[in-house]
Formats: sequence, structure tokens, C-alpha cells
Amino acid sequence: MNTQKSSLAGEVALVTGASRGIGAAVALRFAERGAKVIVTHRDSAGEADAVVASLPGEGHRAVKADVSDSGALADLADSVRGREGRLSYLVNNAGWTTAIPHHKLDELTDEIMLKTFEVNTFGVFRACRALGPIIHETGGGAIVNISSVAASIGMGSSVAYCASKLAVESMTQTLARVFCPEVRVMAVAPGLTATDMIKMWTPEEQQKRAQMNAMKRIAAPAEVAEAVVSTAADFTYSTGSVIKVEGGRALF
Repeated sequence: MNTQKSSLAGEVALVTGASRGIGAAVALRFAERGAKVIVTHRDSAGEADAVVASLPGEGHRAVKADVSDSGALADLADSVRGREGRLSYLVNNAGWTTAIPHHKLDELTDEIMLKTFEVNTFGVFRACRALGPIIHETGGGAIVNISSVAASIGMGSSVAYCASKLAVESMTQTLARVFCPEVRVMAVAPGLTATDMIKMWTPEEQQKRAQMNAMKRIAAPAEVAEAVVSTAADFTYSTGSVIKVEGGRALF
């Protein structure tokens, strides 16, 4: 069987929240396969520039764009049309959370609940609304929304985070109907991954949680990135689905 991945030379990929972690790993994987990559960030220009500088190939760039700001995303869409002239892949990776024990409902304020959904759920919708039409206009492609295993098991940094990611998975199905057949819309749901997000737990707690999946370890961002880019570029007869990259967490 031929396992060689096809080249993405000539394609353009945009990854939100890509100044670190999974987003940076996704940007790198797209570039390794030959795509031109647009890295977006909210307030980490230095880190985003460093990611761009590390990517193989030419034509990559970093752009400030807050997914909670519809105007910023409209400006981003105009920029993509004006500079790249096309868009093949959109990865909605930007996210936000804060750790709140699920049983401490009084600590989950309205403000935290709203901010969690503002970024994790509404931000995905805004990006799809602003940038999805460019993919449709310029030959088709795919949108991949980053969810979380928290959406399906109800365990995560907060009740709000779990709910916001479940909403992303539902919206993925709806938007798949909206954009088909030219644009596929998928979700990838990572489990515990070695990013800044897990620093909310002590090393002991991290290892305890790692034992709660079949693989008995924490995923590397590159492993999630491989799944994201493959879902976008190689799963050409799939849309509306959720691909879980969680080490068998659902088995326990």
C-alpha cells in the first residue's frame, strides 16, 4: 500500500491560534507537506513570528486576528483574498479555558461561561462564516474544527469547556450540510496533549490522567497535528464527522 502523503504545494492553509501548542504543530505539518501557511494569533506576535520563521518553504505569514471579533475576521478574509487569492484549508484551533472543579458551580461565573463560549464556540462560527466562503470560491477544500475528548466524556477543565466543545461538534455537522459538497467540515477531538493547557495540573496529576487512556501516555502535539492535516487533506470522502485522537480514553 502506498503510504506517501500527497504534496500540498500551491495550497493555502490558515490556522487560528497557532502561536504555540497544537496550532503551531498543525502549521508545521501543513508546511512540511508544501502548503503556504497563515498563522493567526490574538496577542502573541513574537511567538507567532517565531513559528512562521521555523516553517519550511516560503510565503508563510503571521496575522493578528481575534476570533471573538467579527470585524477582525472580516479584515482577515479581505487580507487573504488580497494577498493569497485563495484558501484551501481552515483549522479552527484558537481556544480558551480556565480550570474550575466541576462541583464548584458558584465559581463558574457568567463571565467565565460567556468568555469560554465566546472563543471556543462563537469564534469557530465566526471564522467559518468569514473564511469558509473563500474556500468555496477558490476551488473547495476543508475546514477542521478542533474539539476535545471533553465534549464526549464530560470531563475537562470546566463544565463550560466541555459544553463549548460539544457545541463545536454539533456545529460541525450543521456546517458540513451548509458548505457541502465543495467544502468538507470535520472536527478533530484530541485527548490529553502536551501543551501549555495541561500546566494547570501538577506533573503527578498529569500522569494520573495519562493512565486513564488505553495508550497510558500523553499525546505529542505532532500526533494531533498529523490527524488534523490528514483529516483536512486526505479524508476526501468524509464530512461532518468527529475524528478522536485521544489514546483510547473512551474505553475507560
